[in-house]
Amino acid sequence: MTVSPSDLPPWVKWEKVTAHAETHSTRSLVASPRSTDECREVIEFATKRELSICPRGQGYSYGDIILNDDHVVLNLRGMDRILDWSPESGRIVAEPGATLGDLLFKSMPFNWTVNACPGGAGVTVGGAIANNIHGKDSWQTGNFGDSVVSVKLLIASGEILTIDRAEDRQLMEAVVAGMGLLGIVVEATLQLKKVPSPFIEVLFTPVKNTHGMIEHIEEARGKFDSFTGWADAFAKGPALGRGCVSSARWVDAPTAMSEERLAKSLEAPTKVFNLFPQDPTWFVLNKIFHPSLMRFANYFQYQAFKVSHALFSSKTPQMLFTEYNFLFNRLPGWPKLFRPYGYIEFQPMIPRECGVEAIEKIFKMCQRHGFPSLMCGVKAHKKDDYMLSYCGDGYSIGIDIHFKARDRDRIRRLGRELYEYVLDCGGITYLAKDLLVPRDLFERMYPRYKEFLEVKGRLDPSSLFRSDMYRRLLEPLPSL
Repeated sequence: MTVSPSDLPPWVKWEKVTAHAETHSTRSLVASPRSTDECREVIEFATKRELSICPRGQGYSYGDIILNDDHVVLNLRGMDRILDWSPESGRIVAEPGATLGDLLFKSMPFNWTVNACPGGAGVTVGGAIANNIHGKDSWQTGNFGDSVVSVKLLIASGEILTIDRAEDRQLMEAVVAGMGLLGIVVEATLQLKKVPSPFIEVLFTPVKNTHGMIEHIEEARGKFDSFTGWADAFAKGPALGRGCVSSARWVDAPTAMSEERLAKSLEAPTKVFNLFPQDPTWFVLNKIFHPSLMRFANYFQYQAFKVSHALFSSKTPQMLFTEYNFLFNRLPGWPKLFRPYGYIEFQPMIPRECGVEAIEKIFKMCQRHGFPSLMCGVKAHKKDDYMLSYCGDGYSIGIDIHFKARDRDRIRRLGRELYEYVLDCGGITYLAKDLLVPRDLFERMYPRYKEFLEVKGRLDPSSLFRSDMYRRLLEPLPSL
């Protein structure tokens, strides 16, 4: 249904909308409510005009999961209050637009932390639930959804459902990792994790190849609280998958933490590495950027880790968890490097038993197609029970490909081959970052999608809540 600007209330306007990877843009009606009542107004507005609604937080998802072309995008960043916080129990109640940084600013002075923190402090509570995000500790603590005690879900009828983990298990398994397709999470109660202090120590260990990477990760399970690997995806032969593992553990730190230091570690920076103004920096790098540049960058990064480890054992002094974890705070505006074409990330998860052989085959597959990952992170995970959750007892691999001067059909062929191999291994792909997985392979990777659609049919019978990804992977196909 066409909606003219004169037909719009003041809190809705047509805008260009992109996802974090900026591969393409859409034109959507963006609504920015600041309360549950205003969310109901958006529901009424969309229902009357036969429009769909796609909830969205800070927009850190990479693909079409947060896009809704020619329909309504619900910007929930204005609903960002911390409604309740108990330093004694570690329970915190927040609106969907509150960020993980907001939660940590409240909780870390009392030695509580948020499980499954990704690399950006600006991820919202609503987005963390919708995507069931993971972090460097997910192999031990599980994904973010395991911290959710209860949610209040505003559904298409205007009713608010209170979904409790203990009493409404099936609904919780659908809402967590449900991509915002069941309704609007207007409030969430979370159980945070008690830690000895806000401080950690980190050990950086260079590894010679994929075998060394996985071997070190497995050894770190009994010694550290979190870890992540970085691999040089350009390397070949005996050096295939060389890189570094950073392993962190909580420490009892007698040093007092100042509120100013914590706030500084969480604030959105304006300079790259706190040194270079971001717009000129990315403008210059964008002009000279080429995959061959990243080949050399990966090589020198590995050599720097080796030298640092030889001289200093690569053990860092104690630092705040927030100073270590939020890498992307040091790289504000980094998607500008890939403009105007954007980039794509495949993030397959390989079962643990497939291990080194499968990871090496994926590296070689990307090299054979001419698309070695620009940067490549390796993490460990554990299984959970949410219907569309990115989980499993295995390893995830981040494969980043720049679209500049690249044949997109070749990238799609790589994607198809990669997805089929991952599926043969019993693995899956991360929907929050995916843009290309075909529907037939998605259905085999996530067999509980039928159960999810049954729940959606009960809560949202008219399919008010949709996204471009929903249309691509989940929307019932027309009968022939």
